[in-house]
Amino acid sequence: MTTIRLAEAADLDALIALRIESETWLHAAGIQQWVDRERGIRNLREGVAAGVTYVVDDGGTVAATLTLNGPDRDFWTDEDDPENALYLYKFIIGPAHRGTGLGDALLDWACAEAEGRGKALLRLDCWRENKSLQRYYLDRGFHHVRTVQVAGRGSGALFERPADLRTTTRSLTSAVTDEC
Repeated sequence: MTTIRLAEAADLDALIALRIESETWLHAAGIQQWVDRERGIRNLREGVAAGVTYVVDDGGTVAATLTLNGPDRDFWTDEDDPENALYLYKFIIGPAHRGTGLGDALLDWACAEAEGRGKALLRLDCWRENKSLQRYYLDRGFHHVRTVQVAGRGSGALFERPADLRTTTRSLTSAVTDEC
């Protein structure tokens, strides 16, 4: 059974391995994204500690992860009404689950989370140079808001999708409580 739940400290090794595998996969594809491994690991640790990082557990294996949190103020301004959205970060699907529809189900789940928290939008920022990733989000109902450049940041392609949008019939069993 595939379930989604809040990540725990015990998940950190699996999350770090997932991140490193994704870095390697991106770099092999010629995409220079996620090049600061220590920062990435620190972000995972902070997300788990803050209770904003989730894992997809597929029979005892961490198949994917994502973080849902507030706006990154380097990218989202007051004019964007940033409190009207939930923000997706560190969205990683393990290699055995890529192309299975798990990503679509997770995006729908994240939208449902946003909607359940009274937010109208699910937003994200992604790597400015990763056109394939941008196409992935466009194909799943996101629209491009704008692209910004912030010193020291490779991210900055900003996307959003209505929180009430669902694109797949696949669902996940949630082990997340209403307290989240």
